[in-house]
Amino acid sequence: MGQTGESQRGGADGATELPDDPSAISGVAVATPAPAAQSGVPVKIEARVQRKQGDLYTLNGAVVIHYRSYVVHADRATYNQATGEVTADGHLMLDGGPDNEHIIASRGVMNLNKQTGHYYDVVGTLGASRNPRNKTVYMAPNPLAITGREVIKLGPQRYQVIAGTMTSCRLPDPDWLMLSHEINLQDGKASAKNTIFKLLGIPIFYLPYASHPVDGESRQSGLLLPITGNDTQRGLILGEEAYFVLGRSADLTIGTEYFSKRGWGPLGQFRYRGRAQNFFKVNFHSLLDRGLQPGNINQGGVDLLLDGRRDLNSSTRAITDIEYLSSYVYRQAFEENYALAIDSEVKSQAFVTHFNRALAESLRFDRYQSFQSSVQLGDEIRILHLPSLRFDAVDQPMGRTPFVAGMRSSIAAVSRSEPANAAFTQVFRVRDVPRVDLYPHLAMPLSSGGWTLHPQIALRDTFYGRSQNPGPLGVVPTVRQASLNRKDWEADVDLHPPAMERDFDAPWLRRLFGGDLRHTIEPDVEYRYVSGIGNFNSVLRFDDVDVVSDTNEVDYSLTQRLFRRHLHPRPCKGDEALGPDTQCGGGTIDWLSWKLSQKYFLNTNFGGAVTPGTRNVLSTTLDLTGVAFLTGPRSISPVVSQLKLRTTDATDFEWDIDYDKDLGRITTSNVFAGYKLGNYNVTVGDSHLNAPEGVTATQPTTVTTLTVAPVTTDYNLFRWSATYGNPTKLGLSAGGYGGYDFVLNQLQYGAFQAGYNWDCCGLNFEVRRYSLGPVRNDTQYLYSFTLAGVGSAGSLRRAERVF
Repeated sequence: MGQTGESQRGGADGATELPDDPSAISGVAVATPAPAAQSGVPVKIEARVQRKQGDLYTLNGAVVIHYRSYVVHADRATYNQATGEVTADGHLMLDGGPDNEHIIASRGVMNLNKQTGHYYDVVGTLGASRNPRNKTVYMAPNPLAITGREVIKLGPQRYQVIAGTMTSCRLPDPDWLMLSHEINLQDGKASAKNTIFKLLGIPIFYLPYASHPVDGESRQSGLLLPITGNDTQRGLILGEEAYFVLGRSADLTIGTEYFSKRGWGPLGQFRYRGRAQNFFKVNFHSLLDRGLQPGNINQGGVDLLLDGRRDLNSSTRAITDIEYLSSYVYRQAFEENYALAIDSEVKSQAFVTHFNRALAESLRFDRYQSFQSSVQLGDEIRILHLPSLRFDAVDQPMGRTPFVAGMRSSIAAVSRSEPANAAFTQVFRVRDVPRVDLYPHLAMPLSSGGWTLHPQIALRDTFYGRSQNPGPLGVVPTVRQASLNRKDWEADVDLHPPAMERDFDAPWLRRLFGGDLRHTIEPDVEYRYVSGIGNFNSVLRFDDVDVVSDTNEVDYSLTQRLFRRHLHPRPCKGDEALGPDTQCGGGTIDWLSWKLSQKYFLNTNFGGAVTPGTRNVLSTTLDLTGVAFLTGPRSISPVVSQLKLRTTDATDFEWDIDYDKDLGRITTSNVFAGYKLGNYNVTVGDSHLNAPEGVTATQPTTVTTLTVAPVTTDYNLFRWSATYGNPTKLGLSAGGYGGYDFVLNQLQYGAFQAGYNWDCCGLNFEVRRYSLGPVRNDTQYLYSFTLAGVGSAGSLRRAERVF
């Protein structure tokens, strides 16, 4: 074959003859498509000097060989076309292959067809690829990096490293590495004996045996890094977990922690991931408490969670979302998340649903717990639906008529148990009450000229296998065996007038807001009438089906919106650049919305459903506000205001308030504001509740001496969080959060965390403070040390971090 001008001047091989092609005296590499190898694989060769004798190519100067997905770079090389063998030296670099190899060596012999080789003085990675600009792109989250005096490739995914190291860090200066005389890589795992572990260049400890995954997706059974820590509630913390691979789609982690002040705390997790969206997950943690001194107070318990989904076919799905909590005091004392630590409700559900066009059938099992006391076992409200069968039909046209019809129905066996109240010792308990609810409706939607009218009539028939005898104020109702049939008929008219709008496009507005503004006003009026429920106080209470009452009401609301249309899109920055668009700030956004709503009641006592002096919960108030404001007959509800503002993609603001005209004050106020820009994220919020609960009853001796006193719930919690950085950011990250109770004038919880990440290791430290009354008043000091590709050691778990 032809030779280049470099050989005329005395090339690397010392040749002196003239080239066959005078145009080749340019000194640049020649790319020659070589005939297919014996295996039938086409090969492309580049080199400044090329010679061929039989099946053997001799190559010099900027050698590049393309063979399948492999690319070989070297100063000098020979290539045997018949066998696929390459011998190369001088800045040898091999990239590609099924293992995403990137090997740099002084010299080597390889058979690209058989995927074998022997390399010397090696530095390289597995799980990395090369892009066209000759830069390393890590395909695995933590590709394995190796160095060795020799590296022998025995076949696909089989390597032997002699006198070398392995790490998940970037070379040439890794934060940590393992040294061994021999490292074997096979089946996605690297293993070595008699290993020295170095951290930041310092030998830390000796390992008789060590293993490491070759890529971030491979898994292997074994012991995880130990758990260590210390806090005032538990004392010294020591723990260990074992990880088991249960096939391709499942794994199990199980272990225990030992608390020097409390005892053993078993914990575990099972995970399964199936096809499509199918999954199943089990998490549990517990404490076998030997008692907190003084007083030997047992705060132990178990918290078990099961979540899963299974698509039985294209129209049938099974869902589980189950939690079992044995003790509320255990949650308060040991739950790391503050929102969960104060949550006294436990909800569980499991159901199978089948849907076909407009019809849906569901078989459900529901369990609800509300713990009333932290210390008294069994002091809880329980409501069970075991089981319930639901049938729903979405509104469908009735032939060629203008009417549409739909239905909701259910059959259930319901139970409820409730502890004694503060004044009396009665316990309320009713089990396995049959309940059948039928709720068909007929509507005729109309629209014209922007006006929308939706009149609807409905019938409802609910059968209960048992009922109750209501008692006087402060007395628990008693269960009676007599069945009850509740019937009503309903009429509803919903009117949507056309929205009024106006555009503002003055030049000064465009300069101030960066675009045009559009203001809209959207009124809405709904009239609702329900009649026929004369036995409301005899109905047992289980859920929202049972709090339907007579009503004659008008619901009116007014929503104002301010839309902003950006006229000048800009390049996406920061988190915006993670989205699919390259230009941001364009288009129209719902910049500001403010909704005012209220109800006027013509039936002030709701057909006798309202009992003066107590907190009444009815279906007509549930859809307006979450606060039970009915403590007696009334004709007008509080005014509900909902204000939302989103000026940019980085800002959020929302303020929801209820103003009660009868009380002359704001009863609820919830404010939230958030700002995010790059690595900075700040949120603040305040929740204030000042609403009446009715009265409390006291009974010194007999019912005849019953006295009542008005009670108002007063709650005001201010929450904040501020963070800089994220768990994967190099360098410093820090953040904190907290909650201050203005009623008790104390900090209920707070935390501050700081962390620093090097190339592939990180250190985090956090201080937490909880003040939850007599159950929990402690300070925790937590830390974690993370090695990329290995894991984390310490007491600070990822799910509990500030950032």
